[in-house]
Parts: sequence; structure tokens; C-alpha cells
Amino acid sequence: MNSIFLEGLKENDINKLLIAPKSDLHNHSTKGCRREWLSEKLHAQIPKPPQRLEGLAGMQTWFRTSVKPFCDGYENMLLRWEGAFAEAKRNNIKRLVMNFGTADVDLVGTVQEFKELIEGFHKTYCPDSIFEAELTYPSCRNVEEETDELDKYAESGYFKAIDICAGENVQPFEAFLPLYRKAEKYHLIKKMHVGETGTAEDVRKAVEILGLAEVHHGINASTSKETMKFLADNQIQVNVCPSSNVMLGFVKDYKTHPIKILVENGVRVTINTDDLLIFDSSIENEYLKLYMAGTLSAEQLEEIRQRGLGICK
Repeated sequence: MNSIFLEGLKENDINKLLIAPKSDLHNHSTKGCRREWLSEKLHAQIPKPPQRLEGLAGMQTWFRTSVKPFCDGYENMLLRWEGAFAEAKRNNIKRLVMNFGTADVDLVGTVQEFKELIEGFHKTYCPDSIFEAELTYPSCRNVEEETDELDKYAESGYFKAIDICAGENVQPFEAFLPLYRKAEKYHLIKKMHVGETGTAEDVRKAVEILGLAEVHHGINASTSKETMKFLADNQIQVNVCPSSNVMLGFVKDYKTHPIKILVENGVRVTINTDDLLIFDSSIENEYLKLYMAGTLSAEQLEEIRQRGLGICK
């Protein structure tokens, strides 16, 4: 018997896709809401993004000049967080992982005050969904200082994972070892943005050196059979964001997206939104785009959906 998700893909039925339980495991919290939702809340018309954003620098320029003027400041940051949970409700996202920077937490106040705020959104919009907060650090930060400060954020147990983002190869992987070793003390799931602009070898090195359990992006692992076998053999999950990859110019189009190669080589992948407010493609649409392009079959996409929910490995 077909699941409602399979039916939604094969019938191009958005309503069925929205009803099906899904996950979003790579979601930057301050950009995790829908453009339409935020526009309605602000009584403004936030513009649609262009089809291409010319890399990470182009993305940041677009956000800074075309989106943030509508939603800058502390109260609007909270509104964008709220919108991410509203989207989880709309899209029946049953497992949501969102990352937050330490500066985001500090703006709210203490970690306890931050937790109460975020859990308020969680309980209001999607109380039956599993929510996991991820602590993320820009790759340019002073690792020694951040390691010293980690206890402040991690000792409450609210954060479940740690991540490095905002540019690859800014520092050697070894530079982050003190931070990741301390993260082990708090049983944080170790992740990193790697292999989006970096190489397959970068992906493998990051996993080996830092002991990563998951890789955010990781698409360039598809260029190396050896790296893909390493990821598959070690059950390393790769959290892929198709529209992000295409719109930033790291992938030509959906049809040739390397997620196909990763899947065919046994790599555990999930499908995610990255920055919904920027890329303007919600999670059901990410699956549908890959199906309509012929990148993956409905059955392959169903397996990926189930993996994100923890139903299958």
C-alpha cells in the first residue's frame, strides 16, 4: 500500500505531501520561517529571491539588502524563530533540528530564559514534534575562547548537538579539536558544515579528525568512491539541502544533484531546507523538486523521509 507521501509525489499533490510526517535536520533558526508567513506578520511584501545567489557571499548580500531591512532587530529575530515553528506545524515536521549561535542565546538572556522562550514556541505550534536545539559556531571564531565558554551553554542539557558553519577551510580541522572534545563531555552530537565548497577529502578528514556523526551539506563527497564508502561503512549521515546547493551555484540543477550519487553508493542522506527564508523552498517542495527532476524515485525519497524521522537507518 502506498503511503500518503508516495501518493503526494506521484500525483504532484502538495496537500498530501504537507500531511505526511517529515523532518528538517539542517535549519538555521534565524532564517527558518517562510517568506509568505513573515510577510503576513509584518504587513510587508518581502521579495522573492533570484534563481541564483552567486555563492555564500551573494546569499549574505541578498539577505542583508533585500530581506533583513524588513525584519531586523531583536523582536523580529524572535518572530523569525516563531515562524520556524509555525512552519513545522504547517508542514507536519515531526523532527526539527534548528541551530542557534551563542550570540543568539545571549541576546535572550540566560540559557534557561532562552530555553523557556524556544519551548514556548515549540509547545504552541508543534508540541508533538521532536525538537532538538543545535549549538553552532562560525568557523572564524576563537576556538580557545569558545571552548572555555561551552560549559555555560551545554551544561543545561538543552542543546543536543554542536556544529561549525559559515565557511570551509577557514581554520584547520585540528583547530576545532578542543571544542569538539569538550562537546563529548556533554554527549553533544558532533556535526560540521563541510563538503559544500570543500573536497571529498575534506569531508573524510573532518569526520576522522573531529569524530563527526553527521555532515551538513557534504555533497562533494560524491566525487570520491572511497569517501562515499567510508561514509557508508561508518554510517555517517549527510544532511543535504538541494535548493540551497542549486541556488548558490554549487550544483548545476536538481536533475544532476549529487544526492543521487550519494544514495546509489549507500550513503545515509536526509533532505532539509537550510535557510527557508532565503531559498524559499519548504521541505515538501524539496522532495517534490527532486522527484519531478527524476533525480530520485518516489521509493528512494520515501526511504530518505523515513530516515529523517528515525524510522529506518
